[in-house]
Amino acid sequence: MKRIIRTALIALVTAAVSACSMYDDTELRDRLDGIDDKIASLEETVKDINSDIDALQKIVDALRQNVTIDRVEAGTDGYVIYFSDGTTAEITNGKDGANAPVISVAQDDTDGLWYWTIDGEWLVVDGQRIRAQGIDGEDGQPGEDAVSPQVRINPDTKMWEISVDGGLNWESTGIVAEGQDGEPGTGGSGIIADVDYESDAYNVIFILANGTRISVPKTINVEFNIKGLSSEGVESYLYGSSRTYNVEISGMFAYVVNKPDGWRVTLSMAEDTTLTVTAPTRENTYAETEGMIGFSLQSMTGEVSMVTFRVKAVEYELRVLTFEGEYWSSLIDTPQYGGPLLYGESGTGPADYEWYDDGNTFLKHVMPENYGTTCYWGGGHAVSDYIETDIANGDYLHQLAVYYNDPVTGFGGHNGSENFCVHFGYKDESPYNMTENLPSIEFGDGVARVVDHLYIMWNTYLANCVSNGNGLTDPLTPDGYVKVIAIGYDAEGVKIEQEPEFFLASSEGNIREWTKWNLSSLGKVSRIEFNMAGDSDNGYGFSQPAYFCYDDVAVRFE
Repeated sequence: MKRIIRTALIALVTAAVSACSMYDDTELRDRLDGIDDKIASLEETVKDINSDIDALQKIVDALRQNVTIDRVEAGTDGYVIYFSDGTTAEITNGKDGANAPVISVAQDDTDGLWYWTIDGEWLVVDGQRIRAQGIDGEDGQPGEDAVSPQVRINPDTKMWEISVDGGLNWESTGIVAEGQDGEPGTGGSGIIADVDYESDAYNVIFILANGTRISVPKTINVEFNIKGLSSEGVESYLYGSSRTYNVEISGMFAYVVNKPDGWRVTLSMAEDTTLTVTAPTRENTYAETEGMIGFSLQSMTGEVSMVTFRVKAVEYELRVLTFEGEYWSSLIDTPQYGGPLLYGESGTGPADYEWYDDGNTFLKHVMPENYGTTCYWGGGHAVSDYIETDIANGDYLHQLAVYYNDPVTGFGGHNGSENFCVHFGYKDESPYNMTENLPSIEFGDGVARVVDHLYIMWNTYLANCVSNGNGLTDPLTPDGYVKVIAIGYDAEGVKIEQEPEFFLASSEGNIREWTKWNLSSLGKVSRIEFNMAGDSDNGYGFSQPAYFCYDDVAVRFE
């Protein structure tokens, strides 16, 4: 009986198969083709997932390797992350795809390491969790690299698959790409849900699809700007004295200060950040009289930089007249020749021109009276910022121009500064020279001090005449010279015998840049006159233009 039933069933199946030639399967084939098309449309999602996996790997690596984020650029398709080691990562703007496995990372509370997860569970292969974070080697042994998974959709099974060996072997996740109703998922990867690079000043926060938040430090360089340091390259302090500087700081997390023995350095980070440096006393014979103060600065993101400056304990303090600032700039005349400040409103004097470095060096200049009036053509010291490096323009109309242009700042003053001072005037034994008073600098507070040094440079008018001559003078001969003479007067107004000289031009050559002129041999002076001389004589005495430029006059304060 059972054999009869089986035979009947076989007959029925045979009849059904024979009847297939009469069945229209177009609808079924279209449905299958549609599924394939939708699966193909997920290729971009697969690409985005793998891209975000790679980005997530770099983010985790950054935590381990102390790599910071230089910047984040947002675009229409996502973000580009720029790391401090020069690498980049791209993050897509996708949303969770239907039935796509959720790849993420999680940190193990036990060992503190980051591991890959899939759908909220540890990603396990051969019984081992897959680390998203490398391990450094110990005792000379090599470390272990992290493993980055990859995903794909199997074109035959329509299953999401995952590989942890670079695509050599693939394991099914058991997740169908089509979804339960046979429709494939759509949309982007959704591994990294959002990037917050604005709310935290020091970190970029990555928010994963599973809610995990990963903070990676931003690259923050330390700014540590000490205001008021001398341009001389060394800070001089009287023994036992203190000096306080304003400091501008940003991005600093920690610092270590190094100093010479016996010195005190205090950084006060109150409302206004100040740096106070105290030199050792003269009696402290164990202290170092000079050395380097250095700040080792660590940024919020671990970068380390150094700020240093040299200090020296001295019997005196050096203060410098720089001619910089609004007050000094207001003393620059326009035009250079015939301007109202130096020549008066009439153009022939009198001119009430003077300047005073009050509260600093106390140096003062008053235009001297010559030829019955005060006017720059009778001599004086004029503040200037004019530059002229085309020697062909070196004439009296450019009398206040320095023959120098700093290659960094573009200014004409010493050490790249903007302003300087221009001397004009001379006195010789010629009967045609009627100059009575040489231009001078003096201490306006009446206290005699040592003028330690100043910096000196060519005036363009003089440079042109030395090289080419003009209607009043011949060019300088190879053995010719032009020099500046400093004439000092002591506290009683008595002329000092020693008169230091500085040769602007000689048989040994001409100066080519700002040059230091030591005037300390004059000792304590109440006033210094400046004269110019040379061997150029047109029959009416010294014939070269009596101009030179000077800057950064240093004065000793005991």
